[in-house]
Formats: sequence, C-alpha cells, structure tokens
Amino acid sequence: MRLALLFSGQGGQTAAHWQQVQAGAAGDLREALVQVLPEIAEQNATVNPEKLAKNKVAQPLIFAQQMLLWGSLQSRLPRPICAAGYSLGEMAACSAAGAFTATEGVALCAERAAAMDGAAVGEHGMLAVLGLDDGLVATLAEAAGLAVAIRNAPRHLVVAGPRAAIVAVAEQYTAAGASRLVHLAVHTPSHTAVLAKAAVDFKKHLDLLPERRLAFPVLSAIDATAARTARPALDALARQICTPLDWAACLQAVREMQPDAVLEIGPGNALAKLFGELAPEIPVRASDDFRSIDGIVGWLDAGH
Repeated sequence: MRLALLFSGQGGQTAAHWQQVQAGAAGDLREALVQVLPEIAEQNATVNPEKLAKNKVAQPLIFAQQMLLWGSLQSRLPRPICAAGYSLGEMAACSAAGAFTATEGVALCAERAAAMDGAAVGEHGMLAVLGLDDGLVATLAEAAGLAVAIRNAPRHLVVAGPRAAIVAVAEQYTAAGASRLVHLAVHTPSHTAVLAKAAVDFKKHLDLLPERRLAFPVLSAIDATAARTARPALDALARQICTPLDWAACLQAVREMQPDAVLEIGPGNALAKLFGELAPEIPVRASDDFRSIDGIVGWLDAGH
C-alpha cells in the first residue's frame, strides 16, 4: 500500500491532547517534555484554551502528541511514500523521516516557539478567509498592514499580523461576501516577514544537526519541494517560519504521488478535509477520527 502522511499544525489542540501526552510520554521523551513543560509532570494540572494556544505550550505539546502516535504506528504501517507538515507539523514530518529524534524535536520546538515569540512584539493573530477571490484577500490584507501567510486552496487563504488589524479587516471581508472567517488559535504572525529574525535564530539550532538520508521524502510546505536528505528539509524548516506557505501546492504534490491512502496525524482533521476536497478519489482520514491505534491500522488494513 502507498501511504502518505500529513502532520497537522497548531489550532486544533485541546485538553484531550494534553491528557494523551501526559499519559503516554515516557522515558527520554517525558524528561525532555518536563524540561519545557513542567506541568506535564503534574497529574492534575489544568490547561485552558488560552494556555494551549501559547506557542511555548502548543508547539512542544503538539509535536510530542504526533510523535507518540507515529511511534505507535510506525512498525504496523508500510513505509510512507512521503510526508508533509502544516506549519509546525513540518517538524513532526521531518522527525518521522529521521532528520532528528523525538526527544531532540521537543527541545527544538521549544526553541522555535521562543524565537517566534521573541520576534513578534505585541498582539498578533491569524485569520482564515474563505470564499473570496485570492487577489481581493491579499489587497485588503496589505492595506490593513497584514500579509497572506498560507494558501490552503483556491479562495481559502490565511492572513496574519497585528490582532487589531485582523479585527478591522474581518469586517471588510464579511462586507465583501466571505463565506466564512475563522480566527485561528495562534498568537503569532507565522509565515510572514515579521518573523525573519526568528527564522535566522532557529536555523542556528538546526545547523547543529548532522546530514543524513531520510527514510522517506518530506515535502516543504513552502512550495512542495521534496527533500530526501536532512539538510534541505531542515533549511526549509527554518525558512517556512517567515515565508508564506503554499499548502494547496503541497497537497497537489501528494495527490500526484498517487497514494492509496492518506493519514493525518495530530490534533484535528482540517488537513484530511482539505485533501478530501482536492482528491475525493483517495481515501483520507485523521488520527483524531479514531479511538485507538488499532482503529487506524484496521482502517488501513481494510483495503485502503
């Protein structure tokens, strides 16, 4: 079976995912998590949506949840033909392919979050805009001091920048006839030039990692370029912090590799829905659709 993996980004994380990591992380991975999220060691620690949205919590938490799932699935699935990650999810895609270990990845996610928070002063956010011409979305965003951060699909863009500007431009998008607006649970202008310094700072950490062959290609969320060794994959990881993502192109590249099934790993099912809209002929599900690892494996074994 030809299996492709998608790793979700920030925004879909909930208290249930926190509990999964708290219950499942062990050994070196747990020690690494406690270093950056001390509350993980407290069984009764409470987490609210506002806390879960903070980069310093969300990024290592989501990465750890994805790697716990992948660690349970890897030996029971065929080697993937490719992996792609949405924003933060590209960290998990690279780690799953062997660019760095899960333990190393937790520390790197904490560094990534710190670099991003340090580069963006003030209140920022991200807004998904559906149903409007891409050019109009970009024009209104630029006039408001925002930037297009992600192209998810035609007439489905994400803009990012100061929160006050997002609130103001949301009214303009509504007046222009947007079919839907979604304020993402992200407090950073990810994938915009505001984070140029963060990209430079994060690259310094990635440059310390050795070059090695990846177990399967990782597609850059910037432009769908396939990396087969660690160095180009890591370079893309740094660049994507301050570079717009063409996720639509990435999903098209996955489709063109003709997978028999596509599995989204991580919180939520937004990527599975996007891929299903693009390629309804290819079975796609998200890990959050299932109650157990056996359920995921069973779905894939059932002829997909």
